Amino acid sequence: MARPLNKKKDEGGFYTRRPEIEACIDEALKQSTETVLRRAAIRNVRDPDYMPMECLLHLMREARLGKDKSMEGKLYVLFMSRCEARLKRAIPDGSRTDAADLRDEVMFKFNVMFARVGTNEDATALDYYEVSFNQAFQFLWWKQVRKDNARKKILVDIGQEKDEDGRPLDEENTLAKLSEAARSPAQQDNVVYLAQVGKFLATLSPADRETIRLVLIEGHTIESDDPDEVTAAKILGVGRRAINKRLAKVAAALKKFQQES
Repeated sequence: MARPLNKKKDEGGFYTRRPEIEACIDEALKQSTETVLRRAAIRNVRDPDYMPMECLLHLMREARLGKDKSMEGKLYVLFMSRCEARLKRAIPDGSRTDAADLRDEVMFKFNVMFARVGTNEDATALDYYEVSFNQAFQFLWWKQVRKDNARKKILVDIGQEKDEDGRPLDEENTLAKLSEAARSPAQQDNVVYLAQVGKFLATLSPADRETIRLVLIEGHTIESDDPDEVTAAKILGVGRRAINKRLAKVAAALKKFQQES
């Protein structure tokens, strides 16, 4: 019998899996490892042996909780390959310039949730994925796309700011470059650039440094209508206007720093 879910609904009571998912899990728990892995590899949803993602995720979590590293690893590979295929359809190459990076971000966030299974930090983060995987996974990538779009809009808005002489405040796109370099530091030119501006960042006030880290590097949304979303405004304890003023001030200071160095 499948382990019950622990996540509670807002209106009370616990989340429950659909009957067909419960039946699938019960059946899979009785099957041999070879049969489970064969079924987990099937991609055709019309195949009678197809294993829904909710069932596959449950088996993967159980393997981790049971410290069956061999089974966990084999299920993990099959599960993640399905996730990557879904993301490729949702955020295909060519749909946006950062499509591959966005897919990587979504996979990273899911992997963080899975890595917490069986630890003190493992609460109920993946429970809803066993109730409706498609909806939960779609919300995960949609939230990341929205966050990235918001980050880019911030950079565009700052780029339209004017200084006291009416010149563009960020005409060299310094904050955009800083954000891109910090989020993808593996490339040699990014490493060099970050080293060059490292001294500048050290001159910022703690509040300004934290604002840069949260908004431009980690990609937190400044404000959100979602009460559960962790935003930069919540973390910093200030409003959107104050954050935008900090970003504009840093953009001007960074531009001046680069001109003088």
